[in-house]
Amino acid sequence: METNDNNFSIIIDHELKIIRYTHYRLICALDIEKAWSIFLNMKEFTELNYNLLSDYRGGKFQMSVNVLPEIIKFIRVIENIVKGKKQALIVDDPYSVAGSMLFESKVIEEIGFIVKVFSTEVAALKWLAY
Repeated sequence: METNDNNFSIIIDHELKIIRYTHYRLICALDIEKAWSIFLNMKEFTELNYNLLSDYRGGKFQMSVNVLPEIIKFIRVIENIVKGKKQALIVDDPYSVAGSMLFESKVIEEIGFIVKVFSTEVAALKWLAY
C-alpha cells in the first residue's frame, strides 16, 4: 500500500515491519491529522504492530507547542494501539527538533508510546529494529 498526498507520502515496508511517513513541506496540524487517520485504518499499524518512521527532513512544523496537550489528548484515546509501539522522528529544523523532543518526553511518560528523535535515517532504522 502506498499513499501520496501533496504534502506527504505513506509507504508500508513489510520487510522491516515499519510504516514510512515522509513529509515534504510545511507541516500543519491538519496534515498530521490526515496521516494519523490513514495509520488508524491500516491493519499493519492497528493489528500487526508495525512501527512508524516519520521523516520530516526538509519540513518545518507550523504548529505552536501550545497544541501539545491536544495531541496528547488524541494519543491517549488511541493508547491501546500505540502503547509499546515505536515511532522514530527524523527532523532537521531546529524548531521542529525542539517540538519533537517535547512530544517525545510527554508521550513516553504519560502513555507509553515510545518516540525518539533522530537526525539520520540510518540511526532511526537501527533503533526501530531493536
